[in-house]
Amino acid sequence: MFSKKIQINPFLYIPLVLGLTWLPWVMAVSTGQGMENLAVKVLLLSGLLVPALVALVFIFLGEEAEYHWDYWRRVFDPTLISRNGYRFVLLFPLLITMLAVLLSLAFGQSLNQLKIVPQVRSHLPSILIFIFYTFFIGPFPEELGWRGYWLDKLKNHLSGFKASWLIALVWALWHWPLFMVKGYPLQAKTAEPLLIVFYFIDIFPKSFLFTYVFLKNNRSTLAAILFHFMINFTGQLFELQVLTEGLITAFYILAAVIIVAKNKEIFR
Repeated sequence: MFSKKIQINPFLYIPLVLGLTWLPWVMAVSTGQGMENLAVKVLLLSGLLVPALVALVFIFLGEEAEYHWDYWRRVFDPTLISRNGYRFVLLFPLLITMLAVLLSLAFGQSLNQLKIVPQVRSHLPSILIFIFYTFFIGPFPEELGWRGYWLDKLKNHLSGFKASWLIALVWALWHWPLFMVKGYPLQAKTAEPLLIVFYFIDIFPKSFLFTYVFLKNNRSTLAAILFHFMINFTGQLFELQVLTEGLITAFYILAAVIIVAKNKEIFR
């Protein structure tokens, strides 16, 4: 490691992450090919790794050995997460989904929404592949950057409230090119404009919940990773209707309002 560290402004994270992510993703879109194409998969993967890679470079250049140790401890140490923390990160996204489905029944929707998606239902052992993919393509590399590094640094410059807003805005912009990649799950949402609206809206309340999960559990990056995984897992496992997706967004907004109101020491 370099003996002399440089002072890095955490706001520099924004243009580097957006620019270095969008470059390969826009290249993937410009090929006109879909997810079945190897080059597209490689370009997508390289973009997905950017939040973590930029964070690691910043840590390497700007942080002493103590921070390196602390950073990786927060990624892998399960004891940093409280019992209530585990209950929240593992059960809350599932509870939100179940409540939304039940409420949707009053609007004429069906419990068939809880059917597992066909690609998993037709071959149950593929659930293991589904879990592996959902965990490592998204939650793990993203949270090494978004919460594990960036939120941890932003809290020295901004309140938890402002940091949550900023991360949500950048996080939403970061996802934008994925809606144009053929065969990518987000591209399917373009068939129903409301799904796109719901997707971008609920990034904001979720960002506040991530801040709560991270700071309430001793700055545990692992807690953020598990929470991100459960949100993605429950969101992709079931065949939910548009109305139900809207109810899920409403529930996340309500949850964020309650969490912020009850945890002023974190957000103010």
